[in-house]
Amino acid sequence: MNVQMAFNLFLVDHESYCSEQSIVYYRFNVQKFVDFLSDQLGSVSDLIECDVISRELVLAYLSQLRGTGCKNTSVNTYFRAAKVFLNYCIDEGYCSGDVLRKVKFLKKDNAPVLPLTEFEVDQIDGCFDAKTEAGLRNLCMIHLMLDAGFRLGDVVSLTFKGINFNLNYLVVKGKGDKFRTVFLCSKLKRMLYHYLLKFRSYTPGDDYPVFVQVGTTEPITETSVHMVFARLKKRSGIDRLHPHLLRHTFATSFVVGGGSMEHLRIMLGHSDYATTKMYLHLAQQSQMLHSDIYRLDPVFFKTGY
Repeated sequence: MNVQMAFNLFLVDHESYCSEQSIVYYRFNVQKFVDFLSDQLGSVSDLIECDVISRELVLAYLSQLRGTGCKNTSVNTYFRAAKVFLNYCIDEGYCSGDVLRKVKFLKKDNAPVLPLTEFEVDQIDGCFDAKTEAGLRNLCMIHLMLDAGFRLGDVVSLTFKGINFNLNYLVVKGKGDKFRTVFLCSKLKRMLYHYLLKFRSYTPGDDYPVFVQVGTTEPITETSVHMVFARLKKRSGIDRLHPHLLRHTFATSFVVGGGSMEHLRIMLGHSDYATTKMYLHLAQQSQMLHSDIYRLDPVFFKTGY
């Protein structure tokens, strides 16, 4: 079995039970590993047999990822896809089970996760012109993460019918195609309403994507949003900025404000408390550092959240 054919079969197999977001993740990150094999072995992927993949090659790939200067968390994210692919190849008998022997993920980064402050959010907002389509669209995407705890994938998948302006809530299809409901605060409501009416020919209940490429009806992609953040990181001067930091900020601010852990778990779409509980630590850490953390709309806490 050659590597390219194994990769194709891997994708077909995973498409039967993985979400579209997961398939995009695997397609991109396993391809990085396949390209690495081609470079190292000096041949195209459909001429490389899976059984030539060695533990030494896998370790060399992990070493190359580490050499990019990314944080350990990011390296693990990239490497995880390759490891899932290799486990598939081992299970199917395409390559030796020895290729992953004692190959471990890197230790988690020790650097503290610092939520965004009020001042930093003002800096971010100031980088966009809300009178333009691109500026208002980007502000809406950013504040969906900041004021509703959206993941990047949640932002991309949001549709017209997922917004209820009358009852002030959002419905999003998250990981594992599970739906959850999130409160829509007044600030975010105004942004979304203006964007949809001015630039999107909004019709309630339709299954059209909320966010599209400027001047088109083509849905925005996660890659496009990452590009927005890359430019924003430079313009704002906030070096630690990345999409998930906004979700961290939402959750930490929710805890600092006295919100219920059960409500937070539901809004974030966590299946249990193991992940949600980390925000208790982040909230305590933020308070110890006297950080002027970004504050959520007070209505979150007046309504019993």
